[in-house]
Amino acid sequence: MSIDIINLRKSYGKIDILKGISYNFKDHKKYLIKGENGIGKSTLFKAILHQISYLGEINIEGRISYSPEGFNFPPYMSLYRTIKIFSTLSEDILDFENKLANLLKLFKLEEHKNAYLGSLSKGEKQKVNLIQSYLTPSEILLLDEPLSGLDSESKEKFLNLIKKDDRLVIIISHEISNFNANDFNILEIENGIIKTISKIH
Repeated sequence: MSIDIINLRKSYGKIDILKGISYNFKDHKKYLIKGENGIGKSTLFKAILHQISYLGEINIEGRISYSPEGFNFPPYMSLYRTIKIFSTLSEDILDFENKLANLLKLFKLEEHKNAYLGSLSKGEKQKVNLIQSYLTPSEILLLDEPLSGLDSESKEKFLNLIKKDDRLVIIISHEISNFNANDFNILEIENGIIKTISKIH
């Protein structure tokens, strides 16, 4: 599975955000994209997901699961129903109940299984967001600021899950101190282009 990006360009009015990005994200690899706010990280994801128009070429091999920055699920739905519906939109999940139960236990959400989303804290909502995308059948996992709102323990637990996952994983995050450089290929968007760097800091 892979995402091959060739000369990707995107402008908003007279402002050039992406100025010719070319990169091949390879199967089973993990990538962390860093950079200042407003430099095109989320725009790159939106282009990959075909949520915006762009110039250039993006070739995708494999199914994508996506966790956006922020929480956009209806507040009147229960935690369980939200994860069940949105993670199985494309296909059923083998042994779904056990997989979900394990994740709810891991992130200490068991007692909130039937709670309405509107009653949950920001961190609890983010956990729902991540569990939903993590369970969705895919070969590629895109995570936009996945650590936002999480406590230190939950951040560590989630990153351990990702470390063991064999999918192609691409993460956008400004909380880079939480990541181990040995686990990720570190990329940075600067002046509209993407480059590989060797260190988190």
